[in-house]
Amino acid sequence: MIWLVTSACNMNCMHCYVSRWRGRLRELGSRERMRLAEEMVDAGVDWVAVTGGEPLILPDIWDVLRLLSRGGVEVGVNTNALLLDAGRAAKLSSHVSTVYVSIDGSRETHEAMRRCRGCYARVVEAVKTLTRVGVEVVPVMAVSRINAAAVKNYIGLAADMGLGEAAIIPVMPQGEAIRTGIWVDAQTYNRAVVEAAAEARERGVRLWLWCTPYAPALRLPADTVTYTNCRLSDTVDLDPAGGILLCDVLDIVLADAAGLGFTRAAEEAESHPLTRLVERPELTGPCRSCPYRWECLGGCYARSLIIRGGLNAGDPLCPLAGGAAGEDGAGEHEKDGYKH
Repeated sequence: MIWLVTSACNMNCMHCYVSRWRGRLRELGSRERMRLAEEMVDAGVDWVAVTGGEPLILPDIWDVLRLLSRGGVEVGVNTNALLLDAGRAAKLSSHVSTVYVSIDGSRETHEAMRRCRGCYARVVEAVKTLTRVGVEVVPVMAVSRINAAAVKNYIGLAADMGLGEAAIIPVMPQGEAIRTGIWVDAQTYNRAVVEAAAEARERGVRLWLWCTPYAPALRLPADTVTYTNCRLSDTVDLDPAGGILLCDVLDIVLADAAGLGFTRAAEEAESHPLTRLVERPELTGPCRSCPYRWECLGGCYARSLIIRGGLNAGDPLCPLAGGAAGEDGAGEHEKDGYKH
């Protein structure tokens, strides 16, 4: 799986992690993007998600999507949906299997976090347009300190629009969220997850938890909730300059796909010592004896590094790793070999 990130955007969101790259990285040009897409096809990549920023703002996005889909790659696009109309929706239906649409809670919280007035109604209408042309839509809510109480509204909206699945993801302390201070703490986020799971079960919506690998510790209903763990997934994150990242919220480049070519760079990244450190962590502190350690593997290593200073210092959002009150319990962990 590939996450191909662009920094291009048409909004100034309060929580955008990509904002840290603007003006600092030389983003790939059209020819370079097309060459990387061709290399992904040749390498047998099975799934690519194009995200941002806002990928639909790129003038060559349709060429990239067409090349990938005709090459047998399953494609997803993450979008704020403000550029979607009937024509673009029809084009997406030809090349994309899933469109992930950002909806940050209720109308009030969405427009506050997106710093836009009137955009909520436009996004809801765009979702309806996509579903009319047969595109699978998965809404994605970025949970922050200011919208966590709106998770029920969000799940209810997904159910009312006939969407079978909805995702939530915690806002990370990175990019614009650091400046605005709206990144989410453990108590706020975990309460929101539990409320969202209960509402999803009631409304018949499948809840997908992104960046919440410690989900088993919350004892959520298995018939309603799906979660993933990037420590266990075969995923590559590409930054806007073509660098393969350890994680798309960390500025740690493992290999240069633009310079080396995708296949060689992916092999270099796979054998990198930091990759081995997160895939086969030496767990410490509460994580060492946790009953969910083989599923969680210490949780989100990006949050661990940003907040606690080590990749395997324990997920700050996990209630079993001292995360019930945010950063409490950090001192109970030894630091691993990689620190800020």
